[in-house]
Amino acid sequence: MVAEYAEHATYYRAALLLGLIRGERVVAWADEVIAANPSPPPLAFAEIATCAPDDLTSLRRQLLLVGREKESGAVVRALVGLVHHDLVSGRRTLRDTMTVLKQLRAFVAVSPAVNEQLKTLGVDMAMSPPATRMREEAEHRVRTWLAEFGQEGPPPSAA
Repeated sequence: MVAEYAEHATYYRAALLLGLIRGERVVAWADEVIAANPSPPPLAFAEIATCAPDDLTSLRRQLLLVGREKESGAVVRALVGLVHHDLVSGRRTLRDTMTVLKQLRAFVAVSPAVNEQLKTLGVDMAMSPPATRMREEAEHRVRTWLAEFGQEGPPPSAA
């Protein structure tokens, strides 16, 4: 049963690392998995469900027992979708978004193509002076790239 939820656990683990979700969401997911399975749940889900939501280290450690160490392309797309949502909802500024994208590139197993896109976007933003046409164009490229992932949700799972 645990394998059925590996992709979601990997997604939640990376999203916690990047600050894209709160621990409460992970605990609620584990509660849903437990409720959906009438047989005794694997220990890993019970551990996740009983973790303190603000103990991100413990949550991430328990998620690793269910998930994978390396993120799939679907997980990366879902994470970028969360980054996009945070930007368009106003939860994050563009500057904060660029920090998250830099962290995504550094800490998540992105493909070489995504790595290059992130690097190019970061360089464009860093090299463009504030309040210039060049900056506006760089910001537009970031927003346009993120919008490509705007409809991405969590990776599919059995939950």
